[in-house]
Order: sequence, then C-alpha cells, then structure tokens
Amino acid sequence: MKAAIGNVKNYFARFLKENKNISIGFAGVNVNIPLMENGKIKPSRKGFDAKDTTSPFVQESLGAIISFYNAYENAKEVVYCQAPYVETVPLKKGDAGFEFGVDVNEIKVRFLKAKYTPPVRIKSHFDKSIELFKEIGKVRKASDGEWENDITVKIADMNVEKREIVIQPATYFDQVGTNLTLDWASGALGETASYTLRNDIEKTVNGTLPRLKNSVLANTLGVAVVLVSRGEDVLIPIRGSEQAVMVDGKGKFHCSASGVFSWDMDDTNLADIDFEFFINGMAREIHSEIGLLKSEYSLTPLAFSRELIRGGKPQLFFIAETEMGLDELKEKMVGAEESWEFLSVDDLAEDSQLRPHLNSPLEAPQEMFTYEGWMALHVAMAYIRDEEPPFEIL
Repeated sequence: MKAAIGNVKNYFARFLKENKNISIGFAGVNVNIPLMENGKIKPSRKGFDAKDTTSPFVQESLGAIISFYNAYENAKEVVYCQAPYVETVPLKKGDAGFEFGVDVNEIKVRFLKAKYTPPVRIKSHFDKSIELFKEIGKVRKASDGEWENDITVKIADMNVEKREIVIQPATYFDQVGTNLTLDWASGALGETASYTLRNDIEKTVNGTLPRLKNSVLANTLGVAVVLVSRGEDVLIPIRGSEQAVMVDGKGKFHCSASGVFSWDMDDTNLADIDFEFFINGMAREIHSEIGLLKSEYSLTPLAFSRELIRGGKPQLFFIAETEMGLDELKEKMVGAEESWEFLSVDDLAEDSQLRPHLNSPLEAPQEMFTYEGWMALHVAMAYIRDEEPPFEIL
C-alpha cells in the first residue's frame, strides 16, 4: 500500500494551541540563533562535495527562516499552522472554493515569449548546482538516457488587483540552479566563499520577499492537491527521499499529489491561455502520481501562495473530491507512472515514527509531515470544515 488514509471526521485543529514555539524546524532540529549570524542565514552546505549526499541545499528551520524574513513573523500561515508560506491568496472557481476567494474565472494569464535566463552573476553557481545534483542523484534520467529537465512555468508576476498572472517558460534545471540551492555556499557567487543566493543575491526587502516581478530566481510553479474520497477519507501518501529538497530517507506523510508544474508547449495555444491551464497541469500530476483520470474527480483551486524555504517559490493548492472507494484508489495509485515517489507502508522500518499513525495520519505530529503536505492539508481542511483558513482573508 502506497498511502495511509486519514478520516476527516477525526481531524482536529492544532494550529497555534498545539505548539507556540516557531523555532522548531521542519528538518526536526530545535534551533534558532545558531543558524543565524549578523542577520544572515548560515550556509546549510559548503563547497562542491559529491560524496556528501545528505547536507541540505536550503535551510528548513522555520525559526531561522522567519528571523530572516522577519516581516512575516505574525503572518497567519506561520502563527496558525507553522507553515513556511506567506502572501497567500484564497481562490475559488465559480461556486466552488473559498467564498471569499478570488474567482479564477476572472484571472487573465499573460504569456511572455522569453525563456527564463539566470543573471550573469549567478551563472557559475547555477551550472555547479546542476552538475552536483546529477552527481548525487537528485536528478533522474529518462528512458532515453537523457537527464530529465522538463519544461515548466515561471510565475513572472501575480497581480491580485489586476486579476493577472504573468508566465514564461522555464525548466526544472532553472529551479535547481536557483530556488533549490538558496543556502548552498558553492564558492561561485563572488569573492567571499560563504556567499549564498539568499543572503547576498536575492536579499529581503525590509524583511519581505522580493516581488515576483523583481526576483532573479526561476520561481517555477509548484502544484499540490489533497484528495478526499466520498467526503470522508483523505489519501495521504508517504513521501520518500527522492525529492530534491528532502534529505531524510525515512519518509514523511505528504499531500495526495504534488510536483513542479509540467508543460508541453506544443500542446498549448499560447494566444489563448486562462486559469484552466493551471488546473489541467494539476490534473496531469494527479494522473502521474495517483493514476486517476480527470473525469474521476472534481478539482477545485483553493489558494496561491509563496514558500519561504525556497525563496518565495509560488505554489497552487487544490482539493480533489471523488466518489471512488478507497480500495480502488489504492489500486490505481500502485499502478501510477510516478508511484516511485512514494514509499510503501511495507517499506517503512519497524521502528518508523510513522507506524503508530498509519490508521490516523491526520492526527500525527507536524514533524511527521512534509511542510508542503502540512500546508495543503490545513488549507483543504479549512475549506471542508468551514474553518478559518491559515492565511489572510482578502
């Protein structure tokens, strides 16, 4: 079995009352000041060492991240569920989604015919990042023997007032060379060997993230969904260590499906793009990871957000609701194209911290979840249960 099943009726809100100490890191390290120095985040990794397959390329301690982006200390995403997301925009599609959200039917999508190109100042770091990711197995090869480097979407701007999203082509390697290696002191960013992208290139603006339109990062779009069966049960896979930013091979609970938005430009009418473009991208991810066809569930966008861990990387959160039963869902997931991304319950170590929670994962402690899965579940549960969401209401 590739997933645990959480029951919506047994879900209980934790939010601030569960743990008020925002210095707890998502990597399981209770730290704060030691990861900061003179207002900067200490590099999480230094130098080009292909033998080091465990040191992270980004800092996952929420305490350190919030110390750096200090303007978000009281952001509801942080206070309500200790999630590293900010500037969240609630969404709806017609009558589905948050009633107070922006209707995606009103959002224009503008395409820029200009592929993302890293600035000259970070090009050497960019190239080293891709080389090292290949060396340590963080990039996979396709069946034809070529490195997987899918075309994806850079969110060049998101303007709520104008109801407009601006996109341009980018690749997975663009993400590797920027958002995924923010705290790696590669030695290729200037005269000082300890320079990092986050501290010395993509600097904060009075404690906030730079606007997407001013960012030098690839900011490729991520999509994440929570799948609910018959209004009661939530499909919660166990994410393995294959993912680029994960270093813990023991596995963690996750949202039902997620990934970098993949894009076949040849199948897109670039002169006529609307928000359905993003919905279709989420549907492709669901098919790849769970094996479901778009006709087998209803899909609703719930929120657009920016993730602090990876420097403001944009994220769309969805909920998918299906009348299919659990046995059928599990069977489809086993045969899905990208089921390799998830661990089987049988593969967990006997002493795995997840085992006691396999029958009630929605009640497991936060450190047993990926931070993306944690936020996706909080957004979805707020929608299902008509609770106050973990973000500002517009």
